Amino acid sequence: MEYYDQIVMNRHSCRMFADRKVEDDKLTELLTYYDDEESVLVEGIGTELKFYIGSVWDKIKEAVGYNGYAIKAPAYMIIYSDVADHYLENAGYIAQGLTLKMTELGLAACWQTIIDAAAVKAALGEDTDKEVACVVAFGYRDPADTAKFADKKSLDEMTDGYVYGKDIDTASFYGDVLDGLRAVAHAQSFLNLQPYRIIVDDDQISLIALPDDQTTPADVGLNYGIVMFNFYAVMQAVRPQPPKWSFEPVTDRDLGLKDGAKYIAKCKL
Repeated sequence: MEYYDQIVMNRHSCRMFADRKVEDDKLTELLTYYDDEESVLVEGIGTELKFYIGSVWDKIKEAVGYNGYAIKAPAYMIIYSDVADHYLENAGYIAQGLTLKMTELGLAACWQTIIDAAAVKAALGEDTDKEVACVVAFGYRDPADTAKFADKKSLDEMTDGYVYGKDIDTASFYGDVLDGLRAVAHAQSFLNLQPYRIIVDDDQISLIALPDDQTTPADVGLNYGIVMFNFYAVMQAVRPQPPKWSFEPVTDRDLGLKDGAKYIAKCKL
C-alpha cells in the first residue's frame, strides 16, 4: 500500500455514491488483499469477508446506518467475526486496511453503524455462527457529492507527552512516528468525535479512551481498530518490521490518567 500522504490522508468518508458498478477486478483485488496481505490486530479470531452488490440497500436499510441514516451504495462490505475479546477492534483494524485499499483503487467508502446485527444476517440470508462485526458501504463517489470533509482534532490536540494532559512538542518526534500520529489524528470515528488521545513516550505510545456518551459500544471498538491500523499502516510503509499494538496493561509506568480517561492499548516504538 502506498505511503500515508497518498492513501491515509486522502481517505474521506462518502455520503453520496454514483450509480456505477464496482468492477469485478477491483473486488478481486480487495479479496486478494484480505487473503494475502491484510494484517490482523488479534491473532486467532476467525473472520470472513463478503461483498454484496446491487439492490442490497432495501434489505438492510433498517438494520444499519450512519447517524441514523442508511447510506445507499452500489456495494457493501461486511466483516463477519467470531465473538472474542477485542473482536470489534480486530474487525475495525481489518476493515480499515480494506477501506484504505479501496482508496488506492479509486473507490470511496462509508462506515455504517450496526443497529441490529441479527437482522442484517437474516435480510441477507446468511447462515453463519459468526457475528456481523462491521458494515461498510462503498463504490464510486458521486461528483455531485459536495459535502464538506469534517474537521478533525489537530495533532497537538490528540497527543500528550509521557503522562495524560501534558503538552509535548510534536516537532521533536521522529519523522515516521510523527507521520503515524498524523494518520491517527486523521482517522475516521463515529460522528468524527475522536474520543481518544495518544500518550507518547520515548519507547511506546498508548491509546487512551475519553468519556463519550454518544458512540455505541460496537462503534467504540471499531473506532479503536481504525486508529490502530492507521498508525500501523504508516509504520509498515517505512519500517521493515513495523511495531504491533498490544492490549496488555501498562505496568512499568504511570500514565497519570484522570477525568474518566481509560487505557486501551499500547504500541512499542
